Amino acid sequence: MAVVYAREAALPVDDYIDVVGHSALGATRPINDRDRIAAMIEGADLIVSARLDGRCVGLARCLTDFAWVAYCGDLAVHDDFQGRGIGKGLLEACREHLGDGVGMGLLSVPGAVGFYDKHGPSVDLHPYGHAYFMNRKRGV
Repeated sequence: MAVVYAREAALPVDDYIDVVGHSALGATRPINDRDRIAAMIEGADLIVSARLDGRCVGLARCLTDFAWVAYCGDLAVHDDFQGRGIGKGLLEACREHLGDGVGMGLLSVPGAVGFYDKHGPSVDLHPYGHAYFMNRKRGV
């Protein structure tokens, strides 16, 4: 069966927790705080899922104005389904939903840099040597 990529207005919290909790992002996301995950999903402007036989096996969660720029806060594929092109498919689906006039940025966790180095150029995603991030807590 083929992977189905679709925009989801309201991704179920359990799907997010299952996919992200079984990916390189799991240790960096508040997967034990269902209310916070629900707020993250609610606040997203674009969520694209990858489903196999109805099961969510990957997701992309983005913040965007749909005019100029998007930030992909989460791009995750469940560990059991990695190596099948799903991450690349999610990036391509985001591009389709955003349109050609919208750029997209993201920050990679260290464990996923190899994925972006390998597949990024094929979806027009290029590395920049200067990215900055403000921590959630001051002084950390």
